[in-house]
Amino acid sequence: MPADIEPPVGAMARAWARAVCAEPGSHTSPQHLEPVLIQIVGRLLELAKSEPFPVPEARQLGALLAEPPFERTRMLAQASRWLLGFPSGRPGSLVATRWPFIASQAIDSYAQALQERALDQQKHQISAQVSQRVQEIAALQHRLRHEATHDALTDLANRTLLQDKVARMAADPNSDVGLLLIDLDRFKQINDGYGHAVGDEVLVELANRLRETCPPDTVICRYGGDEFVLAVNRDYHTVAEIAHRIVLALRDPVWSTAGPVPVSASVGTAHNPPGTRCDFTDLLRRADRAMYSAKTAGGRRFAFSDSDDPEIDAVAG
Repeated sequence: MPADIEPPVGAMARAWARAVCAEPGSHTSPQHLEPVLIQIVGRLLELAKSEPFPVPEARQLGALLAEPPFERTRMLAQASRWLLGFPSGRPGSLVATRWPFIASQAIDSYAQALQERALDQQKHQISAQVSQRVQEIAALQHRLRHEATHDALTDLANRTLLQDKVARMAADPNSDVGLLLIDLDRFKQINDGYGHAVGDEVLVELANRLRETCPPDTVICRYGGDEFVLAVNRDYHTVAEIAHRIVLALRDPVWSTAGPVPVSASVGTAHNPPGTRCDFTDLLRRADRAMYSAKTAGGRRFAFSDSDDPEIDAVAG
């Protein structure tokens, strides 16, 4: 396994400080901003390694961007670009996976501090310009929160949001936790035969079908390229019923710009009953084993795994 990259904190802070000071109206220098940025980003990287996510600490660090020596700078858009785009670690590593959530919390807190400042100014000088600025900041906060927890192509939940929702389900002693892992059959052939643009059309359409097929409170996540993971607060039998409906919903061709594209899916499901310890990694592993059983049985079906060493019952769709 390749070693994690060393995040270029110093280089990023230097470039960011110079960009801020190059903006019209800046009243500070890179030498004043750079060490503070290094300290903030370095601490955010440490928080990205913590468990559970230290949201209050990340928000405290983000709020520092509205205090001296930054109080007379305008850099909300820059903060979003530099932090969300920062190469925090090797792709797929723990830090890189958690970084968008940690960074978005810091940015959201910074935006909130700016909003509070704008509101305070509005109390003293009511103006259309200030009011518009408050609305823009509020809209940006909403967009940042959404982008940090959703897939850009399908607008489904991403891994961060999925794990957070499952943790909340598991924290309720009266809650079932059902996980469904969906893998599209022969999706590589679709990309190779029709092109990646059509492949993206297929993913978007299948994401819409999942929304229509599943109960409204289902957490639907695009987990990987052609993998989806769903979390539901339902009992054993209902999880199986949902899996069956999904297999049926994903077997009709998708009408794309290249014409009809044949599709189907293999689904693996796992269930954690109320009052028992729920580990997301273990639940996902069981669902993955069940999905593999369904796929090796020919696809277009689902398999249920209800224990660590399950009896797999594959049911054709």
